[in-house]
Amino acid sequence: MRKEEREKLFAEAHQKRRLCADWLKTLMIPGVPKPATKAELYAWARDNLGVSRSAFDAGWIWAEARPASRSQRRREEGAEPEP
Repeated sequence: MRKEEREKLFAEAHQKRRLCADWLKTLMIPGVPKPATKAELYAWARDNLGVSRSAFDAGWIWAEARPASRSQRRREEGAEPEP
C-alpha cells in the first residue's frame, strides 16, 4: 500500500471517530442520564453515521474524556447561549 493510500485511510478513519465522538458528546451531559444503552447507541451510529464498531468505541472513549457542556449542547441545538 502506498503512503498516500495509507494516509487517506487514516484520515477517513479519524473522521469517522471524530464524527461519532462529536455526536456522543451531545448525549453525554454530566448529570443527565444517557438516552439509551451503549449497544443501542452503537446500532444507531452504525445505521445512521456509517461507523464501524472500532470507530464507535474510539468515539465513545473520546466523548467520555471530554463531554460537552450544557452551553455547547445548546449552541449545537441552535439555542441562544446562557448568560
